[in-house]
Amino acid sequence: MGATQMAAVSIVIPTYNRASVVGRAIDSALAQTCDDLEVIVVDDGSTDGTAAVLESYGDDRLVVLETGANSGANAARNRGIERASGEFVSFLDSDDELAPTHLERVLEAFRTGSDRVGGVYTSYRKRRDGEVYDLIRARNRVTLADLGRGNPIGSFSATTFRADVFDAVGPLDEELPAVQDYEFYLRVLASSAFDEIRGVPEVLLDRHTDGERIGTDPRRKVAGYRRVLERHGEHVDRRRRAEFAANVAIIYAENGQRKPAAAYLKGALAIDPGNVRYHCYYWAASISCGALLAVLGAKSRLAVVANRLEGYRFRFSGRDRSPGKSSFR
Repeated sequence: MGATQMAAVSIVIPTYNRASVVGRAIDSALAQTCDDLEVIVVDDGSTDGTAAVLESYGDDRLVVLETGANSGANAARNRGIERASGEFVSFLDSDDELAPTHLERVLEAFRTGSDRVGGVYTSYRKRRDGEVYDLIRARNRVTLADLGRGNPIGSFSATTFRADVFDAVGPLDEELPAVQDYEFYLRVLASSAFDEIRGVPEVLLDRHTDGERIGTDPRRKVAGYRRVLERHGEHVDRRRRAEFAANVAIIYAENGQRKPAAAYLKGALAIDPGNVRYHCYYWAASISCGALLAVLGAKSRLAVVANRLEGYRFRFSGRDRSPGKSSFR
């Protein structure tokens, strides 16, 4: 297996012990309406049946790299980037799924933009147990100032970058314990080479988060945030810093640790005292972790309703598919 000609786009899929789902990601990549591509799967030391799944493919566009030992998703992505021959590099996690027109629309966005557009991302759905629970709408453009206020881009799986971005700003950070995607986006737009990352409004990715808990170790999350602030602190405003503290508090609450959860929320309020949400969270955390998680659950359910209503508006205007469909295939 292995592509031998230069492709327009290289899709890099890092995987580790995902035998049950990696085929879904590969199939969605190979089914793109833009067929000038290569799909590079980096098997990061899997010990389940992943290797057998990868061996079952006979498509010349598929390249399989083996690391031999598990070294982490960013290290695997960097191996894929080094091997990539495409003018553009697209990322896809091994449990996620692209819409067939994902690359077609991404390349259109690059073609209509200037050379100062470092990357493109698309809107996407988050799914758990097959059900949509969140809908991330891509902005028309994301600038460095936007990243200073938050991370509107989110998942690496939604992104495609010019290959020369990695020459300009370096590879992904393999040592960063958390928020690796956010740090890379900051690095791209803080460089002198690129001004923006463009967004495609259509929902062109399904993110499957079954069994996934982001940042389950709060200490790793704190270390990641601190590293980001050390490197890019001049670009990160106080609201985003407060959000960092609140995110760590939520992870502590998920781990049943009420006192540090309340302490970090108190810190978030010290940074952003006018934020009504943090006042509500702090009040709930003063009662119990369960109370805080209940408040967060209610907020999440309201967001689902709002996102679905927004999705229906897009659907009936002819701009998007219904967010309730279960698959792109």
